[in-house]
Amino acid sequence: MALKQDTAGIIAAAESHITSYCATLSSPSFPTSTGRATKMTTYYLPTISFFTDGTIIQLSDPSHFVQLISGPLDRLGGLPDVKGHRVEGVSENSAVIWLSLEVKGIEILNVYFFRRMGDRSQGFEGGILTGKFGC
Repeated sequence: MALKQDTAGIIAAAESHITSYCATLSSPSFPTSTGRATKMTTYYLPTISFFTDGTIIQLSDPSHFVQLISGPLDRLGGLPDVKGHRVEGVSENSAVIWLSLEVKGIEILNVYFFRRMGDRSQGFEGGILTGKFGC
């Protein structure tokens, strides 16, 4: 029998996080993908795991995050329209976020792993970009 965990706090934190992230992602305030990616890196924890081409990759150097994020943004060729998101609490300190976007008529689904760490830092621990412009 699994222990029942209270996920209300992590769900609220993840909702706030993804709402702010979406505002940055779709804001016309950033003239370049690199500028937008630089701001978007602030939503990630210092070590992330992500999946690409069936491989799990772990990065512990946030200076590489800008390149990792700006590449797919460049391929999008425009600002995405946020279609919606869903947050599901996994435990008291982790949640999964599904984010639906559309760019030029193409739907993209991102899945993020949101985590609150022991030092109370929180952010995306990693994610998956799917769709035509997947990384």
